[in-house]
Amino acid sequence: MIVTLAGHVDHGKTTLVRALTGVDTDRLAEEKARGLTIDLGFAYTDDLGFVDVPGHQKFIHNMVAGVASQQHALLVIAADDGPMPQSREHFEILSVLGLRQGTVALTKCDLVSAERLAACRAEIATLTQNTFLQHADIFQTSAQQPDGYASLKTHLRQVAASHQPTADQAEFRIAIDRAFTVKGAGVVVTGTVHCGAITLDQPLWHFPSNKALRVRSLRVQDAAAERACTGDRCALNLVGLSLDELKRGDWISSIATSGHHSVTIKLDKASSFPRALKHWMPVHIYHATSHSTGRLALFTEAPNGETWGEVICDAAMRCHRGDRIVLRDQALDATLGGGEVLYTQLHQAPRRNSAAHKVLVAGYAAPDVAASFTALMALGELRLSQFSRIWNLAADRLDALQHQHNVRVVDDLAISEQQWLDYQQQALSQIIAATEQTPQQGLRARDLTTIPATLRQSVANALVKNAGVEQAAGLFRVANAQPQLPAELASLWAQLEPALDHLQAPSSGDLAKLLSVPLPQLERQLVALAKRGMLTHLGGHRFYLPTRLTEIAAIVQTMAAADAASSFTVKAFRDETGIGRNVAIEVLEFFDSKGFTKRKGNERVVLRPFA
Repeated sequence: MIVTLAGHVDHGKTTLVRALTGVDTDRLAEEKARGLTIDLGFAYTDDLGFVDVPGHQKFIHNMVAGVASQQHALLVIAADDGPMPQSREHFEILSVLGLRQGTVALTKCDLVSAERLAACRAEIATLTQNTFLQHADIFQTSAQQPDGYASLKTHLRQVAASHQPTADQAEFRIAIDRAFTVKGAGVVVTGTVHCGAITLDQPLWHFPSNKALRVRSLRVQDAAAERACTGDRCALNLVGLSLDELKRGDWISSIATSGHHSVTIKLDKASSFPRALKHWMPVHIYHATSHSTGRLALFTEAPNGETWGEVICDAAMRCHRGDRIVLRDQALDATLGGGEVLYTQLHQAPRRNSAAHKVLVAGYAAPDVAASFTALMALGELRLSQFSRIWNLAADRLDALQHQHNVRVVDDLAISEQQWLDYQQQALSQIIAATEQTPQQGLRARDLTTIPATLRQSVANALVKNAGVEQAAGLFRVANAQPQLPAELASLWAQLEPALDHLQAPSSGDLAKLLSVPLPQLERQLVALAKRGMLTHLGGHRFYLPTRLTEIAAIVQTMAAADAASSFTVKAFRDETGIGRNVAIEVLEFFDSKGFTKRKGNERVVLRPFA
């Protein structure tokens, strides 16, 4: 079990660790010269590991770097001073970072009276009221009373014996707090395993460089090991990077990933922070061993009376759902709060307070990964790569969730089988309706407006495969569909079709005389039939049956193929088809407009097959 100390400067944290382990955690020359802990210190016994953190306000960033949620908190308070400002700030940081068990060590007890001890205990009770340390054991210690150290050590060992780190199915990652070289071994990094497990020779990745690494050897709690898992203090002997490329704040993980500049958290304000939180206030952002500056953007409202904040980071951070971050006000140099990560994305949310974005964040804010998967699936679709990235989810766990929910995966999107069938039915209904109106036209996938844009093409393609829908030139329509005409148009069509079934179609004026129909009325009806794909409007007063135009195009292709220059003249076209000169010119200009033919002087050439 890893025990992380916390408390005000000069309250005896380093002395306490030395008494419990025999190890002096102040390893820097400056620390020994000043008698002040500046950086993290580590000490180990057979069953306990201790992380000694600096108590001075100037080194709060180093204190945060030593804390992880699986650890046991040891709050150190000197009996003569009682809880001091950094005692309170450290304690609030422990709470924000998700620690849920701990012990209180009361130091320097030999320097005060029994009355002062009682008063100090009362102050501690006030400090820890309604917190995770409310019922924590308090041990009185001093250099003159070694029994207090023995009792505290026995207590911590008993807690360690029953300590079971929370199992997870996430990808491995460790936050680097130190990097150095060992003669004969090479580069070594140390840190706390935040999740997952690691074994020897496992391939790893470095963040932020995304360079590949390999584990040559590892140590857990300062002992050689073959495996490390969540909560362990771990040292990794790595191959793949030089010491210059590694620093505190970097991550080593089992998957390569980019960081996030936008981190949405459920925000808990520190009770000691003296001001109201303001939108877009500048903050220091601490996550594990990493630090960035940035801004805090507040949501206008959040579910269940919670406060949500989007933290906009200047430097990309490797955050995932369930992580904890600490925020400190830049101006006051004081902890304003922090909280649990709900959602991450590469850049700032463009519409933070939109209903759709809040619903999405709420889906990720579900209490566990299974509940989150269910909630997001209920929205209609789930992007699997995003879900896996945000939850830092191992591939086998993601596969198990898909199996449990009986989902269909389309590219990177997961939807329920029932929703997939519903989308197909909606699309088929829209295509049938469109085909009834314009059987030769159909719909493009983008026109299936009741279906999410990301799924329209896939749904339409599925209908082509399984539902009697055909696709041509990007249009989807019911195969072999026949137009359903209004009675007036149906009656007109029965007379029009034989009248137009010639290589030289009569003009609409000639048709109006033939059918004894007013020309304006007839032309409106001709346009309506053209919209349904039953006629082709060449322009002006000329309409053709599509089949006759196809026949004429075939004649043109034959003429061009037979000519040495692959061209033909209007006269040759007129003679070959028997179409009058004026109508022939109308037809050829129509072909030109469709890119079938192209005029070159007095001749024309065929550019591509006629569609």
